[in-house]
Amino acid sequence: MEENEFENIVLEVLDNLPENFSSRLENIGLVIDDSEPPKGKLTLGLYQGVPATRRTFRGRRSMPDKITLYKKAIERISPTDEDVKKNVRRVILHEIGHYFGLDEQRLRRLGY
Repeated sequence: MEENEFENIVLEVLDNLPENFSSRLENIGLVIDDSEPPKGKLTLGLYQGVPATRRTFRGRRSMPDKITLYKKAIERISPTDEDVKKNVRRVILHEIGHYFGLDEQRLRRLGY
């Protein structure tokens, strides 16, 4: 899949986030990593930051939280373009869940 096609999918997912998510996201960036994932490890996305449930102060921090999407890994598990769209959405929602303080076990129970 061409990079701009993947970016358009990401933008579409972000534009259609549930209002209760999008209205509460602050100071967070999203990066698309196009490098090959390490052998034997398939990471689709990564949240880096301080979850909302662990913040001890209000207001903006100088460094934003970050979500990284691993394009090649997502493509590897997605046989069709429609699967890419579904997986991008699932990964973004999963990583946003970490932003809100949900752990892996809770996210998996929710289907993310």
